[in-house]
Amino acid sequence: MEPIPCVNCATFFTPRNCKQNYCTKAGCQRARKAAWQRYKMKYDVDYRSQQYLSQQKWLQTNPGYYRSYRRRNPDKVQRNRTLQTIRNRRKRHRLSRKKLTDNTLIAKMDARKFCHFNLVGQFYLVPVIAKMDVSRVNIYTISDGYL
Repeated sequence: MEPIPCVNCATFFTPRNCKQNYCTKAGCQRARKAAWQRYKMKYDVDYRSQQYLSQQKWLQTNPGYYRSYRRRNPDKVQRNRTLQTIRNRRKRHRLSRKKLTDNTLIAKMDARKFCHFNLVGQFYLVPVIAKMDVSRVNIYTISDGYL
């Protein structure tokens, strides 16, 4: 077989079979295993449940491990808190964007929440979702004598 580049380190190596994409270096083999585990966790329900059960069993046999780990590594605790704050912001941003595209924003032509308002002047009605052109509307006050 002819040499091919390693997926991880991009050095050329001669594969043993046509399915080999990583060279034999220890770092590349770790990367190969990590990629395989990510794939299995994403697509294999049985593997994911077994990993979860295994983690729960380990946590039961090692109580207090994470508390002592955080006590020994305060810099990692701070890094994790900072990254979690960023993840929370991104999640809130995604949720707020999802609410904007919610079906509650579909315009109803005859919907009116209240009748008594004191807006006077020139306004532009811009539809959010409905396929309509922007309309310019003049609003005037009408004295009670016309009613």
